[in-house]
Amino acid sequence: MWRLKRLTPKAIILAFLGTIIVLASLWWVLGGHFSGWRGYRDHRLSRLDGWHSISGNWSLSNNVISNAHYGRGDMLIASSFRGNNYKIAADLRFDLLFPETHYGDAGLVIRVSDPQRGVDSYRGYYAGLRPDSQTLVLGRASYDWLTLKELPLAVPVAKNEWYHIELSARGCDLSVEARPIPDGPPTRIDYHDANCLTDGMGGLRSFYTQASWRSVTMTLSDRANGSALRGSQPSGSPNAGQ
Repeated sequence: MWRLKRLTPKAIILAFLGTIIVLASLWWVLGGHFSGWRGYRDHRLSRLDGWHSISGNWSLSNNVISNAHYGRGDMLIASSFRGNNYKIAADLRFDLLFPETHYGDAGLVIRVSDPQRGVDSYRGYYAGLRPDSQTLVLGRASYDWLTLKELPLAVPVAKNEWYHIELSARGCDLSVEARPIPDGPPTRIDYHDANCLTDGMGGLRSFYTQASWRSVTMTLSDRANGSALRGSQPSGSPNAGQ
């Protein structure tokens, strides 16, 4: 029978440091560097704790998020995490439009920072549908508004009809695609912003219209390049109007 040798204090310290290095390496590969989302490689919005409303009257019912408010740029922001290269996607429906002009728009925001109340009072990118002009728009806000590109929709959008929209950022390349549900030809915008905003939060936005979103997801768009979504999964009830 063999006997274990008594470990010296130096050997114990070296073994402890080795264990710390191994665990740190595993966290870097599996959680910290690549997924970056504390284990959530794909985030699907089902509850609303951790999401912060920038004005609006937000609610969640039967997995549909609604904003029953004609706000001048209402937003619901996933404030508990940030990211760089990722995609946000959702189904979008206009619930109420101005009867004569159909003025207003609704969509998604990405790489948002410093959000405040007011028109375009944030830094980030917005992509949305505009029923009055029947267009898909992509723009950048920096406490003002710059339209980057706008295209006619391949299929017109109407009140109470669902449209699927996706907005992604990878480096300084932005892409947005929208299509009717259940099926129809997509409208797509690809844009390179040379002086791009590199990091921020994702969320929902509406302007002078009442709208709803469902099947909201956020996913890493480029794991190989070390994309990061940092934070925890939101859950619970909205802090509407705060």
